[in-house]
Amino acid sequence: MKLKKIALGAAALALIACGETQKPVTKVANITPNSTDDQKFAYMLGAQFGLQNFLNLPMRTGQGIDEDVVVQAFRDAIANINDSTAKLQIPQDSLGIINKRIQMTMQERYISTRPDTSVTKGMDEAQIRAYVDSLEKAQPVTAAPEVKYTDVKLPQDPSEQQKFSYVIGVQFGNQFYSIGRQFQTDFDPDYFVLGVRDAGKKVRDTTFTLTLSEDSLKAVGNRYTEKMKTIRDEMVKKQQAEEEKLKAEVASLRGDTLANGMPAKMNFKVKASGITVKAEDLTGFAGKPLLVFYFSATCGHCAHAAPQILEIAKEFAPKGLTTVSVASGGNNKSGIRRFIDDAKFDENINVVWDESRQFGELYSDGYVPKVYLVNPDGTYKQYAAFEKEKEDLKKEIAELLNGKNVEWKIEVKQAADSAKAPEAKVEAKPAKAKAKK
Repeated sequence: MKLKKIALGAAALALIACGETQKPVTKVANITPNSTDDQKFAYMLGAQFGLQNFLNLPMRTGQGIDEDVVVQAFRDAIANINDSTAKLQIPQDSLGIINKRIQMTMQERYISTRPDTSVTKGMDEAQIRAYVDSLEKAQPVTAAPEVKYTDVKLPQDPSEQQKFSYVIGVQFGNQFYSIGRQFQTDFDPDYFVLGVRDAGKKVRDTTFTLTLSEDSLKAVGNRYTEKMKTIRDEMVKKQQAEEEKLKAEVASLRGDTLANGMPAKMNFKVKASGITVKAEDLTGFAGKPLLVFYFSATCGHCAHAAPQILEIAKEFAPKGLTTVSVASGGNNKSGIRRFIDDAKFDENINVVWDESRQFGELYSDGYVPKVYLVNPDGTYKQYAAFEKEKEDLKKEIAELLNGKNVEWKIEVKQAADSAKAPEAKVEAKPAKAKAKK
């Protein structure tokens, strides 16, 4: 059975489960004639994710999926998203390592099924496809365990199959939450689980019929595709209005500008919501040598740079450097706190949130991470390529702490004249590797 795909992003990983003895299931959720569209849609997502992954991943990874672990991981992920004190049974950094190992296995298995041209010489396309299919099916796959429909407490040293299945479930949870945010709706995770469970049954027994028929699933998918178009149109209008409002707000904060249009000084009246410190703006950081790290909690490059920023902050804090990390406006508090925890930020780094987006509007081109070294008088230098400029930054921090102001050699224009002056590009267009905030 083929389900219509909605372009919301499906899971990257999942199974072939071996036959199981059917057991009665105690369902928290159930699809009835009175079920809402939101409930049907959550069910559809679970069935779609389950079928896509349960059918494809075992052959690609060599691991049958433990459905109970997947469901447990999904619930753990949702709980963690809603409450950062609810911990995953496998830490995020370990999940990343497991995921990389899975990707390597998938690549190795893929390469092993690519036929040598000497073997396929004279074969037509259909024959080559059939030959490749036979190679893929000949690869070993660890059988999935019997489905017990119970909660799962992972052992201290989980098996590779359990780790693999847990990664899939966490991905399901993150994607389910993300889709809900796109639709501005808190979809019921129990209905998603119902869809996943039914997908598992469908894979194990092709005669099993999903609770919602293919036509019903297609109709639900079409309604939500149209709903998403409406939401996106409304969001574009709202965003345009907010951008105009933001431009008006920061106009009085900009002051004199550089040739590239950026403010010549760091304005500490810019709004900032405190995360690890009490703050409504940046005034608490004025008048001192300051290192600013502008980041997004969802940016991989920011996560890579964060420990290095912490290292620099620790090195120079005793000598008089203050460090503040500014989370971009597109983040939320729970995401920022997870980023802080993962980066192991300590008292050497103050963290605030650009909730108003004023900092980003004034000092960023929309790309992260960015690093700024600020003189006591507010003038500053931006380091758009932190990885390459790290040693220069450390050298200039040392000089700043010894009384020599850092210089960003860009001509300063008076505010009245800046609008007339052509904007000069002072840094290369950000490479594709950089993450959009």
